[in-house]
Amino acid sequence: MMNRILNLMMLALLLIAGPLMAQQRPTSPVKVLFVGYDPAKPMPEIKRSAPGMMSEKEFKAEYPLRMPAFKALLSQYFTEVKTIDCRDWKPVDSEPYDVTIFDFATTAVEPAKMEKGANGESKFTAARYLPDNFSKPVIFIASTADEMGRRIGLKLDWLCLCLDADAHHLNTNHAIFKGPLEKVMPTMENKKTPDGIFHYASGAGVPKEIPMWRVQKTGYLDGKGSRIGLVSRGNRFTESPDAEMISSGVCAKDVGAVALGRHGNFFLWGFSASPTDMTDEGKKVFVNAVAYMKQFNSKTPIARKYNDRMATTDDVREIIAAATKTHYNDYVAQMKSFNEGNVKESKRLADKKATGQTLTPEEEASLLYIGNTQEIDSWETYLKRSMGKFADKFGTDAEAFQKYMKANMGYIYCNPDGFYDYSIDEDVQKIGVSNHSLKLLDACVAMLKKGKESDLALRVLKRYTGENLITAKDWASWLSKNRNKLFFSETNGYRFMINTYS
Repeated sequence: MMNRILNLMMLALLLIAGPLMAQQRPTSPVKVLFVGYDPAKPMPEIKRSAPGMMSEKEFKAEYPLRMPAFKALLSQYFTEVKTIDCRDWKPVDSEPYDVTIFDFATTAVEPAKMEKGANGESKFTAARYLPDNFSKPVIFIASTADEMGRRIGLKLDWLCLCLDADAHHLNTNHAIFKGPLEKVMPTMENKKTPDGIFHYASGAGVPKEIPMWRVQKTGYLDGKGSRIGLVSRGNRFTESPDAEMISSGVCAKDVGAVALGRHGNFFLWGFSASPTDMTDEGKKVFVNAVAYMKQFNSKTPIARKYNDRMATTDDVREIIAAATKTHYNDYVAQMKSFNEGNVKESKRLADKKATGQTLTPEEEASLLYIGNTQEIDSWETYLKRSMGKFADKFGTDAEAFQKYMKANMGYIYCNPDGFYDYSIDEDVQKIGVSNHSLKLLDACVAMLKKGKESDLALRVLKRYTGENLITAKDWASWLSKNRNKLFFSETNGYRFMINTYS
């Protein structure tokens, strides 16, 4: 009788515990620090726009809810979660934690400044938020990536604050979809391809509809005042072993724009929503990304990117592709649409004011530029602008320009300090080996050994390695020692660099 009672009690406990056990989530000992606005503190003063480029209305509505929502989500998966107001955070605060999440920018330790260079040109220096050697793993949310990362040379730059709610071109085999906390098979739905993709050469061949994954329930394109997400430049993003692209997303830019990606110990979560507006799958992938980043402690970026306005060979290919009547007609259509939209919005705001309604701060700010129509270039002016410094050489012969540039792609030199400045490196052109190939270094060392045009060989070696060796023996020794670790970085000096990761 007693055994029967015990068995019944055990069965009852299992019936009660079963559903509870099913609801339990896997937990991780990863220690997480969340940095955002603490609703227990007063809201920051809103001047031109709210933090995160949110609308003032949306920022005020989310202020008391956003940090608690992140704390609640993270606490379901991680045994230690702490929050701190972004205005109070200092680098030392992250030391006890495995991963720090920055939802909004912290207090700058150095302000941004504009200076005049030696040649009279203006030089902008971004504000500093982090030390150059900050080595703790980080998750940046939306625009925080560029705001805090630009000064220290992160590739997580501000291509466009125009990321909506869906991701596409996902690497679903990436670790953040496999775990370690939740395995996620993203629910994909075919949707209309963003129009912006087709304005780039890289969009050729992309179908009119593509599979997409919904990361958050609403986006700013839904017209509900949501915080806007950030995409970074995909050009040469994965050229170095310290970076990986995981996903693009719905935005106004090319198919390679980065919505989810990593550079060293920094991760871009370009989507903007708080957990209250994330999809269930989005929440799971987010916490996976947090756990995933722990392994990158002290894995600081090898190849830094300090000039987001430098040209890359990806840009040059776009320029070559744009030198056609087809792309010119696309440009004309875009400009007409832009002008019509401006006129329409200007009339809407004027009508609103005329009826005595108060404009929002964002609408007031838009009055500075709205209503002005942009002049549409003629074909000749458009082509000359596209060709840049090569316009004098080719005039209006677009076909000759394209043929010449394609034949010399291996000799393109993009000025890492310039504003989309590129040229043909005549030294490399003379040698006849691509400047992205290790064979160029081999050829130069061989020239030094033979005493054949040694000045040319030495010039090229120094330009494309940053080393200052002199003799053929020293160059041969350096190349032999580092050959298997060398990679070419356009964005960090347009040179070969050494992979310092083991």
